Amino acid sequence: MANFGITGGGKQTEAFEPTMRLAELEWSVTGYTFWNKKRDFILQSDTYPTWCLFAIESGSFAYEIGESHGTAGSGSLVLCPPNVPFRRRTAASPMTFHFVLLRWNEPHPDNISEDGSAPRLPVTFTPADSHRLFDTFGKWRRLNALSGFKRLSLISHYWNDIWKTWCLEHIEGDGPDVPRSADKLMNRAARRLEERCSEPYGVKELAGELGLSPVQLIRRFRAAYNMTPGDYLTGLRMKQACRLLCETRMTIEQIASACGYASGYYLSRLFAARMSVTPSEYRRRNRV
Repeated sequence: MANFGITGGGKQTEAFEPTMRLAELEWSVTGYTFWNKKRDFILQSDTYPTWCLFAIESGSFAYEIGESHGTAGSGSLVLCPPNVPFRRRTAASPMTFHFVLLRWNEPHPDNISEDGSAPRLPVTFTPADSHRLFDTFGKWRRLNALSGFKRLSLISHYWNDIWKTWCLEHIEGDGPDVPRSADKLMNRAARRLEERCSEPYGVKELAGELGLSPVQLIRRFRAAYNMTPGDYLTGLRMKQACRLLCETRMTIEQIASACGYASGYYLSRLFAARMSVTPSEYRRRNRV
């Protein structure tokens, strides 16, 4: 079996770049538990013999997986590989999430390069199609009433749909929401900002990962997208905040944490400046 690695928040880790090889990856679900309004983790650290997935509906938690670390909130998917310590603590409770044990089906030999290398998998990611993701969460909750193989088989089907859709969103040339330019390194920078927009992450960390100085990064990113990486990141976070205001009952503090901000006060000020309306007023106008 090929050794698929992980990538995420650690400084030593490579940036994740999805390829068609990952979109072709097939998963099987071997275990599933739905947790509703869980206040805290009983185990602050655990290790699993298979891949495990935390799919978060509401609330947030801080995690450490290998060299990767960050905070995952509503709409985030956290993937931990086998036999790697998964450290976690609640950041905003209660938490509602889906805990899934996974294995990946052996790929066709043509999917593995001659040198034995294999694509790297992300530790945390957030699908752009949030309506599709939360619709899947609803299906999983309903399937939880079933038992045995049939339940796991159907959950596997919906997980593979989410996984492949997310990969295709981020492959070069695909995904209408992903800006593209002739500067491939800046395309990579944009994707990296999308992957980390729910974490405390900024220009300094991104520049270090890309081997550039912050000044070099800002100059090249502005030339590619007519905005700074900081402005692009803020735009992603505002989009995330808008979605959470409309689709969840999370407090402003919880939404701030899920969007990578230190406090609800800071988010409220930034949101009002960007959107010309307060978060609470935006929620009132747009909730159905």
